[in-house]
Amino acid sequence: MSNEVEGLRTQVNQLEERVNELEQRLDGNEELETKEGIREFVESLDPSSHTERALYVAYYLEPYRGKETFDVGDIEEGYRECRMKPAGNMSDVLGRMEDRDWLLRNGTDGQTQLWRLTGTALETVEEEIDNGA
Repeated sequence: MSNEVEGLRTQVNQLEERVNELEQRLDGNEELETKEGIREFVESLDPSSHTERALYVAYYLEPYRGKETFDVGDIEEGYRECRMKPAGNMSDVLGRMEDRDWLLRNGTDGQTQLWRLTGTALETVEEEIDNGA
C-alpha cells in the first residue's frame, strides 16, 4: 500500500508542476495581449513592403495570439485589424516570404495551405524589435 501512496504523491507533484507552468504561460500571454495591439506592434516596426508587413502580422499571431500555424485569411484579418488594405494577391506575398526563408508550409486545413514562421523569420523580427527598442 505504501508504494501506491508514493505513486499518488509523485503524480500529484507532477500535476502541480504542470499547473504552475501553465499558469505562468497564461499570465505571460495575458500580459503580452494587453501590452500592445497588432496595429501598434506592426507600426512600431515600420514595414516598407507588404512582405515585411505580412511578416510582422504573422509574427504577432504566434506569441501574442498563440497561433503556431496560420493561413492567408489570418494574415488578411491582421491587415484589417491594422486598418490597412491587404495586398491584391496575398498568396504571392506569402510566396515571397517563403522564398526569403521566412515561411514553411505546414500542411493543409482542407484546401487551405497552412504556414509557420521559420527560425530565420523569428530572428529577423526579433532583431527589428531590438533595433527599435
